[in-house]
Amino acid sequence: SHFLRVGEIMLFKKNKKTKEEKNLKNESLLTSFDRMVYVVVKQCSDDEMFEISDHIISGKPVLANFDNVDIASANTLLSFVSGVVYALKGEITKINPRLFLFGIKEAYEDDSLRKFLEENK
Repeated sequence: SHFLRVGEIMLFKKNKKTKEEKNLKNESLLTSFDRMVYVVVKQCSDDEMFEISDHIISGKPVLANFDNVDIASANTLLSFVSGVVYALKGEITKINPRLFLFGIKEAYEDDSLRKFLEENK
């Protein structure tokens, strides 16, 4: 609570949390699997590279599907995102030739991603 001074009278003011603060609190209660973002890569554009990287940097694991792009383009995006994951000491798991899971080290700590991977072998 915060104090609100009106003249000489002190009133209590209810601490209003912003929508962003509430979302962060709620998100911290979810498992890494629950926060995982599924991305179907369409063009291997810079925008897609940065979008995937931003999710990873913010702590959200990304399950990326490369079924709709050619191998050369997919390799370019994979190289860039792999660098981001490496810099964050994260992990990259190849689920099949065109499906990859990217996550920072902390995303694997609750074991929900490892359980997901075991169930999808």
